[in-house]
Amino acid sequence: MNPRILIIALLGVLAALLTFVRESDVRMPDAAQLGFARKEPVGPDRVAAMADTTLRVLGVPGKNIRPVRNRNDVRVSYPPGFDILNFISAMKDSLDGFEAEIVSVDNARERSAVVQVTSGGAIVRSYIFSKEQQPSVQKGATSSEQKRAPRR
Repeated sequence: MNPRILIIALLGVLAALLTFVRESDVRMPDAAQLGFARKEPVGPDRVAAMADTTLRVLGVPGKNIRPVRNRNDVRVSYPPGFDILNFISAMKDSLDGFEAEIVSVDNARERSAVVQVTSGGAIVRSYIFSKEQQPSVQKGATSSEQKRAPRR
């Protein structure tokens, strides 16, 4: 028998078999039905640990991370080279296995940004970002120590 005819016949049988399998009612289970696909809610302590680690890796000193008393807010003064989008991306990666969302709002007037981590419809933690206060230095201005020196 000719090998070309044999290959064509074999491919025809495979095509018919694949069409039959595709059209049958056998379906893969949804990811929600599988046990490993369930996402659990995340608590404030877990979010705080993830965020502290992320902020330190991104170059924010620990003294610039200040929790607000009796609230779920944390004030963060970030250095000039810090990018909030890197923080959001890293937190999304960290919270991937949990039932959590990240919402970010920029306030151009106050030059700040608020990043909220929510789980189950409730705000778990809010991070209020503002730039680190830099001493203002103008051209031609001398420092205050030089101004106080007695003149001769």
